Amino acid sequence: MKREQLLLLLSTIILFTSCSSAVKYQSTISIEEQKKLNIFDDVQKSIVKITASSYYKNYYYYYPETEEEALLKGKLLYNTNLTTNSVAGTGLIVYQDHRKQYIITCQHVFDFQDTIKTFYLNEREEPTNHLKSLSIRVGQQILIYHKNGQSTTATVLAEDSRNDIALIETEIRDFQFSEKQFSGIYGDADRLQFGQEVYLLGFPKGFFMITHGLVSPTQFKNKYLIDAPFNRGFSGGVVIRMTTTEPYFEYVGMANSISYSSEFVLSPVEDMRVIERHKFIPYKEDIFTKEIKHLNYGITYVIKSGMIIDFLKEHAKGVDLQEAKIDSKTDED
Repeated sequence: MKREQLLLLLSTIILFTSCSSAVKYQSTISIEEQKKLNIFDDVQKSIVKITASSYYKNYYYYYPETEEEALLKGKLLYNTNLTTNSVAGTGLIVYQDHRKQYIITCQHVFDFQDTIKTFYLNEREEPTNHLKSLSIRVGQQILIYHKNGQSTTATVLAEDSRNDIALIETEIRDFQFSEKQFSGIYGDADRLQFGQEVYLLGFPKGFFMITHGLVSPTQFKNKYLIDAPFNRGFSGGVVIRMTTTEPYFEYVGMANSISYSSEFVLSPVEDMRVIERHKFIPYKEDIFTKEIKHLNYGITYVIKSGMIIDFLKEHAKGVDLQEAKIDSKTDED
């Protein structure tokens, strides 16, 4: 009996040993697919995350009961505070040396109002001349987040608000850049065909991601559409297409916006300390009107590469642009 049990145990060990040694893992990635992955790895080394923050001092006023009070704004002032408005985006490094980078991105990432006013309404819901709140921008900071975990501040060198393009510069002092200058071809987006596939790389919600979509025309001469998903932080996202000649890809545009619908809601102050205090007691602080944007995913606008090349030629002297011959149109329909 013991002999039979021993033989059964040995047979089981041999069976498991045979099965485990028979398992083999083979790569299923084709040569073409590996070439594409190498391209994505190369392009991502030239892409950085950007945040822009503006700081506002806010003044809040009572509604005046007399004409005399209406002239004495200081008497009506009942509260002040400081708030921050931040926007995230994506940038492409178009030039880099040992101490600075030039980065192309969307202008709206830095487009904060200097002064914001709200007024009391009358019984017909029309604005009066009586000030309700006043917000004055007291500062702004642009941060570039590098791949080595460091961050640097940046300044705006040039901007085109009409076409939503900006060139910013950042410098370093105590570390080396962990990115590299974009070394691909600046292609001609006007040669893109309906239904052609492109890839979008950027930082939606702060996460580095890649997605893809198909090209469709728009009513604008300087933009086209792709059905790639878009979220906050993708502004300035890099759009490339694959080619048959080295380096086997080219830059064909910059994602800048998405179709959306909006609604206005009442919102508490953005100070988390105040919100924490009112988790278990009634909220009695100020209420503000806030716009909530509902994104229509899959309708993403892309600024054509020709517009960006023209902008760089004018504002980034000395930047070496490897490009196709482009005859860009700058006016929208």
